[in-house]
Amino acid sequence: MEKAKECGWTELPPIAEYIPSASGYEASFKDFSKKEKGDYPFQVYNPHYLRRSHSTLDNVPWLREQWPSPIYINASDARRLDIKQGETVLVTSPQGKILRPALVTQTMKPGVVALPHGSWTNVDETTGIDMAGADNTLTIQVPTGLGTSGWNTMLCNIEKWHGEQLTDDARLPQRIIG
Repeated sequence: MEKAKECGWTELPPIAEYIPSASGYEASFKDFSKKEKGDYPFQVYNPHYLRRSHSTLDNVPWLREQWPSPIYINASDARRLDIKQGETVLVTSPQGKILRPALVTQTMKPGVVALPHGSWTNVDETTGIDMAGADNTLTIQVPTGLGTSGWNTMLCNIEKWHGEQLTDDARLPQRIIG
């Protein structure tokens, strides 16, 4: 256990108990007891996606056409934020910013959004915003539970984007790296 503490890892109790996750639900509140949300009120997680295997195949035009890479948001959250289906939204975390089209759905829990894993980064050098929606733009390495890193959940804020709407991924030129 001493070595784990030296590395900054959390300890896991020998008997199972609830431990709030790093950058999890509880951390989305400025004041948890008053249920007052903070600057990053949404919990975002990264499902693996049919379009790609991690980042492999993200550049295949047919897959880009069939499986756009949106951010999934609950319909009540979208209504509250005046976000419509397909509109571009700005997603921010303490680590970075991305733009994504909103996919408004009842299947997401309010306060939780899903950003498909594995997009190739495409940072606009003038704004610093990732136009491709790479989840790694928003994440940070958080050592938890004896070195397991909590990368698949983080906190974010979502707001309607008032700039130019994103071009559909399928309409963007294929990136060839050689």
